[in-house]
Amino acid sequence: MYHRFGETKYPSTNITVGQLENHLQYLKEEQFEFIFVKDLIVPESLTFKTISITVDDAYLSFYEVGLPIFEKYNIPVTLFLNTENVGGNNYMSWSQLQDALSRGVDIQNHTHSHSSLPKLSEAEIILEIENSQKLILDNLNITPHLFAYPFGEASAAVQKIVMRYFDAAFGQHSGAFSIDQKYYIPRFPLNENYGSIERVRDVSRTLPFSKITFEPSDPYLATPSKRFVLGSADGIEGIKCYVNDFQGSFEQNITTLENKLLIELNRLPVSGRLRFNCTKVDQGVYWFGYQYLIN
Repeated sequence: MYHRFGETKYPSTNITVGQLENHLQYLKEEQFEFIFVKDLIVPESLTFKTISITVDDAYLSFYEVGLPIFEKYNIPVTLFLNTENVGGNNYMSWSQLQDALSRGVDIQNHTHSHSSLPKLSEAEIILEIENSQKLILDNLNITPHLFAYPFGEASAAVQKIVMRYFDAAFGQHSGAFSIDQKYYIPRFPLNENYGSIERVRDVSRTLPFSKITFEPSDPYLATPSKRFVLGSADGIEGIKCYVNDFQGSFEQNITTLENKLLIELNRLPVSGRLRFNCTKVDQGVYWFGYQYLIN
């Protein structure tokens, strides 16, 4: 997942031209297959070395800087569009979006106002989706069937609403692709700070766990918790988890309960995003990620 291109004053969401070129050159040399995310959610179409590139927010730098580079390498791109900012300062216009569409970019939904959806009422969430769907249909003559949560923030209640309108939905938490969580699919964010070629090499080769479970399953925690449970059909032996929030990382007490791991944190997480990254090395690197929004 990318956001901005060549906008170095925003290092947390930007990728430099040099970094992007290095990423694409490496993936091409390693003979990865590139497909749209709309094809990614059809499991029988997948191979081990399959990559989907997504871009969020439709910043002008995608159109002016990023898109020509993706075209140079003949790589398909999916753009998740929030409609309120279209034509605004530093954002693509409808005519530029139409041009990108004609050049092969797949455009999908990222809400209207790019608000954190778990903080909105059901009526407000529906309005966000329906407004953006209507604007995209009116201006681009397409109806998106995929969705990306703003900030990667979701909840069980939000997911139920999203299911009414879309075939799948994506977060912003790291992890290998798995259709098991069809309405909270992970993506690896790449930016200046986390955009080294070593990171691209490592994440592009990760594998998903089989039928993993994680509790609490609701990615919005109205009441902060220190206790989490992870289970996997592949077994739990060798799994290591790394947990952080805005205050930093956590110490953990790990207890094995039959075929599950009880993970107890040394403190309550603070308000904001809480991220879990659980990995296992076994003839490849398996990677499961999850993001909570803490009240």
